[in-house]
Amino acid sequence: MVPEAVPAERSSSFLTPDQRAALDAALVLKERENVGKALEAQAICHAKAGHGDRKPRNKAMWAGGGGPKKAGGGGKWTWGSILTNGDKAEGAIDKHDPNYDSDDERAISFTQQHQQLKTEVAVYKQEVQEVVAEYFSSGDIADTAESLEDLGMPACMHYFVKRLITCALDRKDREREMTSVLLSSLYANVIPPEQVQKGFGSLIESIGDLVLDVPSAPDLLALFLARAVADDVLPPAFALRIPNSPAPFAALRHKLESEMTGVGATERALRCWGSGAGLTYQDTKASLTQLLADYLAGSRDCEEAEKSLGRLGVGYFHHELVKQAIHKAMALVESQPSQAQALVQLLLKLGESGQVTSTQLHCGLERVASTLDDLTLDNPRAQEQYEAVMELVRAAGLLQLGDDAALTAARRQASACLAPSAAALAAGVHSVAGFKAAAVVTIREYFDSADMGEVARRLQEVDQPGLLPLFVKALVVAALDRRSRERELTSQLLKNLHPEFLDSDIAAAGFTKLLGAADDLVLDCPDAVHLLSLFVVRAVVDGVLPPAFLTQVLGGLHPASLGVAVVKAAGVALGAKGGTERAATAWKGGSLSLDQVRNEMRALVAEYVQGSHDVGEAGRCLLELGVPAYHHEAVVLAMEAAYARQGKAGEEVGTLLAALSQQGLISADQMTKGFARMKASLSEEVLDYGPGALKVFEELSARAAREGWLVA
Repeated sequence: MVPEAVPAERSSSFLTPDQRAALDAALVLKERENVGKALEAQAICHAKAGHGDRKPRNKAMWAGGGGPKKAGGGGKWTWGSILTNGDKAEGAIDKHDPNYDSDDERAISFTQQHQQLKTEVAVYKQEVQEVVAEYFSSGDIADTAESLEDLGMPACMHYFVKRLITCALDRKDREREMTSVLLSSLYANVIPPEQVQKGFGSLIESIGDLVLDVPSAPDLLALFLARAVADDVLPPAFALRIPNSPAPFAALRHKLESEMTGVGATERALRCWGSGAGLTYQDTKASLTQLLADYLAGSRDCEEAEKSLGRLGVGYFHHELVKQAIHKAMALVESQPSQAQALVQLLLKLGESGQVTSTQLHCGLERVASTLDDLTLDNPRAQEQYEAVMELVRAAGLLQLGDDAALTAARRQASACLAPSAAALAAGVHSVAGFKAAAVVTIREYFDSADMGEVARRLQEVDQPGLLPLFVKALVVAALDRRSRERELTSQLLKNLHPEFLDSDIAAAGFTKLLGAADDLVLDCPDAVHLLSLFVVRAVVDGVLPPAFLTQVLGGLHPASLGVAVVKAAGVALGAKGGTERAATAWKGGSLSLDQVRNEMRALVAEYVQGSHDVGEAGRCLLELGVPAYHHEAVVLAMEAAYARQGKAGEEVGTLLAALSQQGLISADQMTKGFARMKASLSEEVLDYGPGALKVFEELSARAAREGWLVA
């Protein structure tokens, strides 16, 4: 389901000049209101401080310290400027003076220019430091580029490059990934290539000083250089500029050469900082998923996993790690109990070290318990698997006194929200609480089925237009925590329901509630501001919201709230050239049909079998599709590829399926379902691929049973 094309006449800017001017004026007024509130608060603080701190207004206040005045005259223990400076007194630069010397004038002029340049560079360095700090806080590349262009001084941008990387050396992988992305984005367009090279050269020259503050500076700087080469920001020959001695330079050059050589060097450099945890919600989830996959696929080194988790720097989001670990353990507890036990031991070690707090652990377990009924719809054995994993959790001592009761209560509450709410819709119960609970159920079912007609039918049965803004808010909030597929489905549903069920006033009321709650939403979804701005832009482009909504909604928002930032970002996107086209494809057409999913799976299997043999890349591609309930199709396609090629292909496919099962990407149920489908159609496969298909199937089945990734 690809978004419809937008009208060609709006390709330059969606907002008219009048709408743009009205929005700009409203934003200026809101900014002044914010400044006014800050000044008012400052005045109150001064008033509370009283007048007792004023300095006495007496003669001593104005008395000097006895030092010399300008040009050295008039101070204590001095004879005045003439006697002190001799014949080079001030005024000798007058061309009509008998003592005039043109060389003195040139020297004074050069000194003044040099001093002025030093002052400008010092001011530039200070402002650049503020720009870097703001970027690490907001992650807004466009705003950073605008700030640099406002500063001017393109000949000094190497100071920015040096300051940016220096600050990132002492940060987490999140900021280092942000640094590499920013340099790649600003290269040539904002920062001239020679300034980038000069900035890196300055960093190399100061490696000896950097090591004093950051002992791992040579290794980190080598990764920055390798990433810059992979991003085409630096030429590969740049490594030759690094001297072979002394020690810090030798270590830097050796590390850089090792990173730039070997098979897959470019791919390693592009992923040297991980998935960029913290940049977006999805990147953070992907980083945690990769952490667990690496832990299971490797030596199960808890210390290494602890270090990796610390480098991600997302302590507020560790409950997601707990949730993913429990889900993986549930998928493995029957087929590979040792893997499930290893995941529980990892949570135990992280808890003992303090990396995962008891609050984050309890929150993650609650999230699993509250969604268990949903999991049971996709996996009938989810209840038994959950109980088996919880036995391991209890045996490890992860649960504290009262935790069992709290988890049971969370599950009962979730179940209570499911059953009565559906009945409430059918019976026409119109209480706010009943409507909210029913909306949650309807949204979940819609994300699974993509049936817009069913949603419209349920809303029509309720027949309460006054409650529909709550549905709009609940729909978008639910999509914030999902993938691009669900976000695309959300935008399509809003467009489909407009105007018959959701007119512009209802949609505006719902989005107003969303913007008012932006400060709370960002606590659960760090990328909420960016995502909400995309939802607003898409709603305006689809005609669900009028363009005037951006101006009107500002009046009800607090000047310092994140809702204002959402409106500002939406206004910039709608006013930018090509912003309409970008908005129409904001979610990258994430709502893939089953045929499209099947084609994507077939492509990743073909790429693996025909030469790459990269299990990690195949796993990442499968994970990005976001269709775990359809992974049995990947099993079928992989086995068909083995039938077609036969020979060593069967062994290669077995290695792929074993790795995907070990990492928890293909659950035991999905693996069993895939093999069952292939067994049922084996006679047809023999006709298509020959007798060798039967041999391949038997070998794969025997290997799967022997290694434990297929339940007999």
